[in-house]
Amino acid sequence: MAKYADATNYGKSIDPSSANIIDPGLLGGKVRVFQDTYTFGATSLNSQDYIVVGGKLPTGAQVVDIKLSMGSPAVSSNPTVVVGDEGTANRYVTAIQVTGGYVLVGPTAVGGMYYSVTGTTDNYIRVAGGAAGSILSGAVVKISVMYVVE
Repeated sequence: MAKYADATNYGKSIDPSSANIIDPGLLGGKVRVFQDTYTFGATSLNSQDYIVVGGKLPTGAQVVDIKLSMGSPAVSSNPTVVVGDEGTANRYVTAIQVTGGYVLVGPTAVGGMYYSVTGTTDNYIRVAGGAAGSILSGAVVKISVMYVVE
């Protein structure tokens, strides 16, 4: 079996120059994580409704992993969620139907992986209802967001 090719950052790292400096978030960046939890009361999480989780992401941060778990809701009717920010509601996770005991690993949206936070409308992660009538009464949502910064 022969070597096929070098990936972009590998090639740059073995032959560094001023013309091919690698973004520290892509090679050698520091991984940070924030975790949060939220318990829904008698709440209907519609497509316009959302909760803000975690803290403020620093400008330039790149989300590399999201884990979202949901305990069994007391009432569940089309429990669909999306994960994004104020700029794009589903930047990280597109509409995913969740059930009790569900664990989601993301980002599931193509543009969410390694998206660089600009600091305008994208510093805060939010979990929103993905469909009208997403009833999550009594559900406990836990989320971990891992991101890289330098």
